[in-house]
Amino acid sequence: MRIKDFENRFSGHVPKLMGSSAAFAVLVPLIFRAGEPHLLFEVRADTLGRQPGEVCFPGGRMEGAETPVQCALRETEEELSIPRGAIRPIAPLDFLYHQSGALIHPILGEIREKDLEKYLHISEAEVKETFLVPFSFFLETKPMLYSYDLEPQIPDNFPYRLLGFEAGYPWRAGRVDVPIYLYENHAVWGLTGRICMDLARQMGEKQPSGAYQHIEHPIAPLYRADSEILILGSFPSVKSREGMFFYHHPQNRFWRVIAALTGEAVPETIEEKRRLLLDHRIALWDVIHSCDIIGSSDSSIKNVAANDLSPILRAADIRQIYTNGATAGKLYRKYIEPQLHRGCTVLPSTSPANASYSTEKLLRAWREAIPFDL
Repeated sequence: MRIKDFENRFSGHVPKLMGSSAAFAVLVPLIFRAGEPHLLFEVRADTLGRQPGEVCFPGGRMEGAETPVQCALRETEEELSIPRGAIRPIAPLDFLYHQSGALIHPILGEIREKDLEKYLHISEAEVKETFLVPFSFFLETKPMLYSYDLEPQIPDNFPYRLLGFEAGYPWRAGRVDVPIYLYENHAVWGLTGRICMDLARQMGEKQPSGAYQHIEHPIAPLYRADSEILILGSFPSVKSREGMFFYHHPQNRFWRVIAALTGEAVPETIEEKRRLLLDHRIALWDVIHSCDIIGSSDSSIKNVAANDLSPILRAADIRQIYTNGATAGKLYRKYIEPQLHRGCTVLPSTSPANASYSTEKLLRAWREAIPFDL
């Protein structure tokens, strides 16, 4: 046997866990619904021989030369009828090793809500039901955590003397954590609970300063059938994303400008802000549906996917589209105008970062640009 034989044997070798008896993959499905991400779970059919009635993710044993991603997508299609093309793999998560010898590969993937509604149909031989849990539940809820020991059971005839250990050997024991989450009438626990706990831990860690995050717009558009103008920002700031409403930063001057334009008091609550806009036939949204961004920095925005304005324009007779700031205007003209074939009027930004414009100067510019009575 030559060195070349070793090289040939391990050319292209993909490492796996030594001693594992089988490999499994599960999809950890993310669904963006009602402004926030949710995880989709299954309940195993009561007729199954193994783990009937337990909560799990869709998945199963890897077959042949399947990759973990291929297995997770195939099993999801078989169990939930969601086609592989309707699932967007995001990343492999940390794998797990079960003491039975099985290796489990969790694959994080996105299923759009409209595709879930369109395709989801359970295989009753395998699945009893499905349910969604807001991911915030796992971020905010500490699981009940139980543990048990894995004690080595060494046969009496083990040859300690041959190894030079006349008095025996200090074998190490193992320990397994069993997290349990209780959500409504479901228990998410065991390996599925461990995947959820680890995903929540990683997503809950503070992002390093200056780190990009990929974020989807969390706020629904605000409009009504009688809306006449549409004002578009670029993308919600950190404060707006936290508050789940537009221009939530207390120093943004948007609400003061709109109040002055309409002759109304400056609104304080979200409901007052909604009513102010709708009562004066103003629709509000942003140009960007999703992007990579650092904090609230418009200048950092990249990998843009634009919002679809057609539902607003079909439902309301919008006379004019305005953008709040030059960045929103630039993004609109790049990503939306070529498809919509409709221009926009760029207004000076109400952001506190636009220090060259006082509130009075902003108000004059906005009043000149929006000529009809609000």
